[in-house]
Amino acid sequence: MKKKLQTLALSVLLSATGLQAQNVISDFENLVLPPPPAAQYWNGNDLSGGFTNGAMYFKNNYDTSWGGLWVGGFAYSAMTDTVTSGFGNMYSAKTGSGNNGSTIYAIGQQNAVVLFDSTINLQGLADGFYVTNTTYAYNSMRDGDMFSRKFGDTTGTNSGLPQGSYPDFFKLTVLGYNNGSITDSVEFYLADYRFTNDSLDYIVNTWEYVDCSPLGIIDSLKFVLTSSDMGPFGMNTPAFFGIDDLSITPDLVGISNTTSNNQSFMLYPNPTSGNFYVKSNNESLTLMITLFDINGKTVFEKENIRANQPVDISTLAAGIYTVKFTSEKGTEYTKLIKD
Repeated sequence: MKKKLQTLALSVLLSATGLQAQNVISDFENLVLPPPPAAQYWNGNDLSGGFTNGAMYFKNNYDTSWGGLWVGGFAYSAMTDTVTSGFGNMYSAKTGSGNNGSTIYAIGQQNAVVLFDSTINLQGLADGFYVTNTTYAYNSMRDGDMFSRKFGDTTGTNSGLPQGSYPDFFKLTVLGYNNGSITDSVEFYLADYRFTNDSLDYIVNTWEYVDCSPLGIIDSLKFVLTSSDMGPFGMNTPAFFGIDDLSITPDLVGISNTTSNNQSFMLYPNPTSGNFYVKSNNESLTLMITLFDINGKTVFEKENIRANQPVDISTLAAGIYTVKFTSEKGTEYTKLIKD
């Protein structure tokens, strides 16, 4: 109920201000790939720890041992191999392209994390994303391999069940977080063999939409994979999935004239069509004010601002901005609507 009220409040605020919420989409198309004939993927071997796209940060874990290996988080790829089975083809989506035939998409591993851009204190409503299987995971479930069982096949296991009837599944659970606490979760089955009618069994090989609106207002996402095919060392099914067009709508519910750490900066008027002012309990304090748009781009910056001094943003487009206050006492953030 709380998340529904938050969403309703978002709609009411938009109506009151005459603005439309702009969603931010990570479609990965502007990310840089190595030139051919090099393999068309980025796996974190630059040790950067991740990449930013669409005001979201996709964490990456690369291990330099044994020649180097991507071991966690996200990579991005333009690989098109829908045929080759095995670990050597873990950067290809089974679709052979991104959502709607786009070039670049992301590949996630077990427990991969996306952070909404912390540099602009971004929170938002997660609209959803498109997901599919990798070729590696799909072929492993379809055919079986030296580590994984062919889905539906009970050969050598659970011999009391009829051949082909084992209720296999491969499930993606998306956890929403806000300030370190789980808000809710949504589930999507990348493969499902639990049906009484075997003709309904499936392994996903198309881009499918996952609605994340039940998660409410969040600042990060975690992706957890589970499978019916388990062994003594954990899950046998390759723990990989493809993701594209992750969309969030920045949180307008959290826009207020108060700040987060009791320094008592306040913006007024908010919304504004031109000037705004800063009210502070320390009128002698000098501030630097920086404004970011919803994509995290710096669009305005001014130094040596004091309380009750007008700040002119009349040249900025109507929209939602994150305001960063920097002073000798530290840094804090709030939101501002320009109408």
